[in-house]
Amino acid sequence: MKSKGLVVAFLILSALIWVPGAKASGTNLSGYTICVDAGHGGKDPGAVGYVVEKDVNLAIGLKVAQILEMDGANVVLTRDGDYFVTLSGRVQIANSAGCDIFISIHANSGPSSATGFEVYHYYTSSRGRTLATYVDEEIAKLVPLKNRGVKSAGYYVLKYTHMPAILIETGFVTNSYDASIINDESYQWKYAYAILHGVQRYFGVPVHDPLPTVTGIRFADHGSYFRLVLDLSQSTRYHVYYTSYSNGYHLVIQVDNAQLADLGWPVYSGWYYTYTGSNTAPIIYATQSGSTVFIVVGLNSPYRPYRDFTLSNPDRIVVDIYP
Repeated sequence: MKSKGLVVAFLILSALIWVPGAKASGTNLSGYTICVDAGHGGKDPGAVGYVVEKDVNLAIGLKVAQILEMDGANVVLTRDGDYFVTLSGRVQIANSAGCDIFISIHANSGPSSATGFEVYHYYTSSRGRTLATYVDEEIAKLVPLKNRGVKSAGYYVLKYTHMPAILIETGFVTNSYDASIINDESYQWKYAYAILHGVQRYFGVPVHDPLPTVTGIRFADHGSYFRLVLDLSQSTRYHVYYTSYSNGYHLVIQVDNAQLADLGWPVYSGWYYTYTGSNTAPIIYATQSGSTVFIVVGLNSPYRPYRDFTLSNPDRIVVDIYP
């Protein structure tokens, strides 16, 4: 089969630039166990508007879990897919694991004019209020939504967890602008980094990011050019160059001092890969070696011209390849 042939042929390139090893990650949250709770799920959709709350909660929650783990934390999830967990079940998961803090991710609903994020803690929890305050302040730095502030409430997961707990309403699914933010993968990563920073402040460690992360890879064939977009958690150095072997021609984007998020693509011999459907660039591979990320674009003819540039807010590397 053609697809298997492409993958097998690529092992030649794999042997040359891929070195097995653990991904680089920070250690400043080592020793802490954090429960991340993506609200609703399964038969319970939560609020429904321009987006469905349960889907946004899970997307952000998984990114929060990943970024906390990158900084050394042990993360416990109340759900990692689209299924239903009772409120008591969520509390039991966190309490049984002996978590140090509990973070619940939600989205709000209301009139179409209602907008913004807010962070809740239990009425009498001073430590919960401190954690909520730090997370609220950090979200305000990275996410362009109205800050509705820190509030107290008696929500079940805040009341019955045995550790400091917060519940974040990331935005309103019933507001078109809010929905566009909370449903955007780049901004979902901004929420994740903001929550990380708030947690770091709470535990008294220096606020920092783990290595810059390639959080996603997008592509589209525009006819006159093929565009590849690398979404980054923060800017970092990169290089673009060609490699050529008996098995074909490849354009490499080498991202220095970085790590690679889970792309959700199939994995073969340590490489993520996906088929694009484009004649210009039929297949894309990605891997991490030490603290370097390699994105390799398989081409169907040698040395196609290309143009690369960076964008900011959010940070992206863009490479246009021409037929």
